[in-house]
Amino acid sequence: MSITTEDIALGICDVTFDGIDLGSTKGGVEVTVKTTNYQVKADQMGETPIKDVITGTEVSVKVPMLETNLTKLLAVMPQAVGVGAAGAEVGVEIRSGVNIDLLAIAAPLKLHPTALPASTTKDDFVAFKAAPLPNFTFKYENGGERVYEVTFSCYPDGTAGNRIAAFGAPVAA
Repeated sequence: MSITTEDIALGICDVTFDGIDLGSTKGGVEVTVKTTNYQVKADQMGETPIKDVITGTEVSVKVPMLETNLTKLLAVMPQAVGVGAAGAEVGVEIRSGVNIDLLAIAAPLKLHPTALPASTTKDDFVAFKAAPLPNFTFKYENGGERVYEVTFSCYPDGTAGNRIAAFGAPVAA
């Protein structure tokens, strides 16, 4: 067996959502791709599946944001509004968010290995239509940073063959 060590990837990434650098993370950024399927069974074969059919693909990205920056928090909280002038907010007001269509606000989410130059995209991960779902639990305490975990749900791009995400440099639709 031949081992190609260049194909073994390690390390952290920088996260950009809708063109905004989300800053430092703590605990690692986690990508999940979940494929669901339906097992076709025939009476003649009992409970033995005779084939499988893919019924869907879910893609999500968990980003544990470390930086307490109001502009960045606003970018990942669809149910929030900034208090003060745009870009110079003095606060973020969290609202109920009832009936916000996340697909309507979905934007590109890009993960790029921190150690690589921007021009090296072979290890990038891009979600074409991602929407943030913030679920924060944090403490004001000694000996621990406040981490703001945001999970991005990724949706198919109906205008581009229902693509959801891509590894490397995606081609234009």
